[in-house]
Amino acid sequence: MKIKKLVIGICSIGMIVTVFKSDVQQISANDFSNTDYWLEKCSVAQENAAEAQKCREFKSYYASLTDKKEDEIGKLNSEVSKIKDNVDQIEKGVKDIQVVIDDLQSKINIQQKNIDKIHMEMIQLDIKIKAIKKDIDLRDKVVKDRMMNEQVNMGTNMQLEMIMGSNDLIDMIRKIEGLKKITESDQKDIKKLLKDKEKLDLQKKEQQRLETDAKEKQAEIQKKKETAEKMKKEQERLVNAYRLKEAELNEKMRSAKADISTIRNNMININTSVMDNIKDENFTSGDLLRPVRSGVKSAGTWYYPGGGLHLGLDYAAPIGTPVVAPADGIILYASNPYSSNNGFLGNYIGHPSGAGNSIQYLTQVNGTTYAISMFHLAQEGFIATPGAKFKQGDVIARTGNSGNTSGPHCHMEVINLGHMSMSDAIQRFNASGADFAWGTGWGNSALGRTCSVSGAPCRERPEEVFR
Repeated sequence: MKIKKLVIGICSIGMIVTVFKSDVQQISANDFSNTDYWLEKCSVAQENAAEAQKCREFKSYYASLTDKKEDEIGKLNSEVSKIKDNVDQIEKGVKDIQVVIDDLQSKINIQQKNIDKIHMEMIQLDIKIKAIKKDIDLRDKVVKDRMMNEQVNMGTNMQLEMIMGSNDLIDMIRKIEGLKKITESDQKDIKKLLKDKEKLDLQKKEQQRLETDAKEKQAEIQKKKETAEKMKKEQERLVNAYRLKEAELNEKMRSAKADISTIRNNMININTSVMDNIKDENFTSGDLLRPVRSGVKSAGTWYYPGGGLHLGLDYAAPIGTPVVAPADGIILYASNPYSSNNGFLGNYIGHPSGAGNSIQYLTQVNGTTYAISMFHLAQEGFIATPGAKFKQGDVIARTGNSGNTSGPHCHMEVINLGHMSMSDAIQRFNASGADFAWGTGWGNSALGRTCSVSGAPCRERPEEVFR
């Protein structure tokens, strides 16, 4: 029995040394600047203790980045909370907050992806651990049984004989050969067994690390969501403050007559055969279709939900949502030089100023002529061209986030031109220098030109004329 204890003791010492070596790592500086790579890497079980140690170091590094970002957000919150009615400060504050919100959402998405990956990895890891443990237990028993059998086959009580000595030289040689036989036959199995036990220990530790990481990441996600919600409320406060000033800004920016030379190519050409093909009759019998058929109403006419003049109907919809012809008609103006997603408050690009990519559409329904504006469109999928005719329901463009906006949506305005003929309307539009308002104005004065209090041209509530 002493030889058995000796061999097992040697094995135990080997295991201790092996485990000790695997746990002692030299901590070295690692480049963790590519956080996406390390988040992805450390969301799975590592192959060795050295790599597992790197993941522990990255965890500390990433926590320090999170703390730094929280400090920056705190400072930004403190700054924007002091903003009241300075338009320039409001515009900057809204943009700065949006950068933070987008960054938080991006990190939330990444963390959620890592959590999902960790959960899948833990399921696979549990299966592997059970399989390795079962295999180790089986081979451990095989090795022990074989050692016992070899000892029995030598026909001697090794414990006693190794202490007291052999009977003679031949007997001693027999015992030595027996020990050698045990060593040679089981040496590889013992080494493999030790290596697998080391692997099992590592995977158990990795299982615990991943489980802890998943819980901590979930807590981080919740914290980021709460921070994002607070930032959105502060941004909403600033946007509402901006809306109170917007009518004044729009009137100032849009009242000046446009430089025809810069927009002529976007206007219908009255010197073409288009005019000859226009008939003064109803293009469509029935109702006007709302150009954006999906999405949600985000602001109505005549005021924003939080206050401030709003001369049209806003439908929030993902960039690329179809915009259709509200009735059979013709394009008076179409322009799409701007990126689909370049919108921010104070971005007065496009015609009219701040409209971004825009269309004005002329139609006649049941004897009434309408000029319908669509603002903040996408650059891609922009089918409309000046003078082009469309049937009701035809796709003419896509929603976007261009110009003076706080998010993807389509702004729609309806000008009632009364019984003005289509040809007269086209000539008047061109003569006005592409005045989308048709003389009704852009500021608070426009409220005096609504169809409920004024004759044509007058402003309609899109909600009341679209179906």
